Amino acid sequence: MTPDAARWMTEAGAQLAHLHRAWTTGALAEVPIGHLWDVVRITDRLGRLALARAAMLNAAIGPVLEVPARGVVEVVVPPGTAAAWPKMRGTCAVASGHLICPVPPMRRAGGGGRRPRHWLVPPTGPHYATDPDALCESVAVELLRYARAAELLRHDTYGHPDAAVDRGAW
Repeated sequence: MTPDAARWMTEAGAQLAHLHRAWTTGALAEVPIGHLWDVVRITDRLGRLALARAAMLNAAIGPVLEVPARGVVEVVVPPGTAAAWPKMRGTCAVASGHLICPVPPMRRAGGGGRRPRHWLVPPTGPHYATDPDALCESVAVELLRYARAAELLRHDTYGHPDAAVDRGAW
């Protein structure tokens, strides 16, 4: 564990002794949500696409956990984000509870099973929270892309006005 990650987690309310005890035994540690940051949980594929889009916009990307057992990514965002987060399919913003963390910066630790929770972006800086506006915008854009793709699949390709098919060629 890096000193910056330890400081980040203890400032959030975790006890250093608890972190050390958990991680030296290969266990996961609980870090309180709601003091220094909130968490936005996003379904895995949607979250990965939204984070990639936000990164392309040069937005700050903070720590991100992948939780395969739940099929989500957990994105650390500034405090107050959960209260302002709009209701969007595939997302849930929380301002209380605990973030269950493997030792950073390791990509995989604890949790058992084939694919335990792990850091996609560990809390090692330079950003300790993701830009919530860029994340929200990116999630909304990806949801619109999903909706558009679903709409196209619902229609007969040849009969759909957006289909780029020359019917006379057949």
